[in-house]
Amino acid sequence: VHPRFLYFCCVKATIHITRSTASRIDSVDFSNLAFGSTFSDHMFVCDYRDGQWHTPEIVPYAPMELSPAASVLHYGQAVFEGMKAFKDEEGSVWLFRPDQNAKRINKSAERLARPQFPEALFLDGMKQLITIDKAWVKAGKGNSLYVRPFVFASQAGVQASAATEYRFMIICAPVSSYYGGEVRVKIADHYSRASQGGTGYAKAAGNYGGQFYPTQLAKSEGYQ
Repeated sequence: VHPRFLYFCCVKATIHITRSTASRIDSVDFSNLAFGSTFSDHMFVCDYRDGQWHTPEIVPYAPMELSPAASVLHYGQAVFEGMKAFKDEEGSVWLFRPDQNAKRINKSAERLARPQFPEALFLDGMKQLITIDKAWVKAGKGNSLYVRPFVFASQAGVQASAATEYRFMIICAPVSSYYGGEVRVKIADHYSRASQGGTGYAKAAGNYGGQFYPTQLAKSEGYQ
């Protein structure tokens, strides 16, 4: 195994676990997956309020309630990460440098004035979540479980200031290769998601929202 691959971590946090009463895995066609649209049975959730993170949980994947005044909907205080879990021929599950994703999400969080999330809890919450949903990690070339940690401002209020309440979550989606066959790429310099002193280095939701329009233009010309 490459030394930069980590088989999770050794710290074990106290995480309350509520298991799903019935898995949805048998209803999924793993040979015909649309990237990032099918999700595993469970998700990790941890809320921040009163200056600290409270009661990490793993619960069944489900919609959640959110106030129309939630700060993230008005001021975009949201950051995320993305990585893949792979299953080897012996059935063990591996991630590539998840510790670096933990560091980067906090670097992004700092730029958006959001509290840091404990790296040990990030890694152990991910470990326990993927262990519970291990059956969703399919072996074979091109197969993986896409892991999406993210955090957003959940505080209700439209005042133009950094929120005081946040929700950190991890959800997982079984995926195959993002593209198949020949890929046509356009390199253009008219639109930019990064500028000096800006947020381009952060994995912030707004950076991605702004790139959909130029991407649409490229797709209309036959590029992927």
